[in-house]
Amino acid sequence: MADIKKKYAAKAFVSCSLRTEDENFVNYVCRILDSHNIQPFGTVGKFAASPENPVALMNKNIPLSDIVVICATKRYLQKDLKTGAVSYGLSEMVHFETGMAVAHGKPVVVFVQEGTDVGSVLPNITQYITLNGQHEDFEAKRKLIFSLLNNAYQFVRKANNNKTLRTVGNIAVGGLAIYGGIKLFQTILGNKKKH
Repeated sequence: MADIKKKYAAKAFVSCSLRTEDENFVNYVCRILDSHNIQPFGTVGKFAASPENPVALMNKNIPLSDIVVICATKRYLQKDLKTGAVSYGLSEMVHFETGMAVAHGKPVVVFVQEGTDVGSVLPNITQYITLNGQHEDFEAKRKLIFSLLNNAYQFVRKANNNKTLRTVGNIAVGGLAIYGGIKLFQTILGNKKKH
């Protein structure tokens, strides 16, 4: 029996931790994406490997994706020196990949593991959804998750349609320029024959 490949509506570059303790949350988010017909893709060390610099591979894979999905998990224990408040913050690579996504015009979707402080950068770029991995939590946030992923997909479709329109417009302008050039050439030749 032939293996039938699933047709996905979009590809998501997944920015995530590769640490063993974060694997369950990352896989949970990837299952959510798959159930919404979005293919997890491009994660350096998880879905892609290369002997080149990881940043170079990220720079290749992010433009090939439709959206960038951040799996925000606890990486660093942080302490506010003024207030003494302690929190668990993100890896600096998450911020780096987010910046690359924004630079490439990709919509960013963030899923935050409960107990992780997302800081001040991500909330200024996009909305995020905090998950604890429990079924009841997912059910309570199902509509919000669908809305966020659907809006990201609509953003992608609109951007792709605009690219297609620009391409068609450029082809039409190029075609008209060639046609105009031929007609001008014919007119010049016609005037020379009359003399």
